[in-house]
Amino acid sequence: MYRIAVAALFLAATGCATTGGAGSREGNATVAGVIRLPESGLAQAGNPCDQLRVVVAHAATPTDALGRAMVKSSRGNRCSFTISGIPSNTDLQVSTVPDASLKCDNGSVPTITPEPSTIKMVNYGTGTKDFTLSCGA
Repeated sequence: MYRIAVAALFLAATGCATTGGAGSREGNATVAGVIRLPESGLAQAGNPCDQLRVVVAHAATPTDALGRAMVKSSRGNRCSFTISGIPSNTDLQVSTVPDASLKCDNGSVPTITPEPSTIKMVNYGTGTKDFTLSCGA
């Protein structure tokens, strides 16, 4: 019993003493924002917010999402998003990706602005980024 207690104490102490370096997969920073949906022209096959993903990734691997993402419906024809647990002190790319089923009334894929951009987070920091979906001109 004593050996188990000592082993548990040792593992807890060494686990708490280790820290991830810059560029690790998990961290303590957060990115939050809003995705503004078009007032008209978006084919409403369900909730459009359920058909959008916000991806935070290293610039070298833009499709390899980091952190824990949540996109949900918000007021005023918008979706709000939060991505937590992302690495700090490294350049990260933030982008919005529509599901293949999200279409405009004319059948085209909605345009998302701005283009993916780079953000650098500080420890325990929260960055903000907003996107706009549009259909047509």
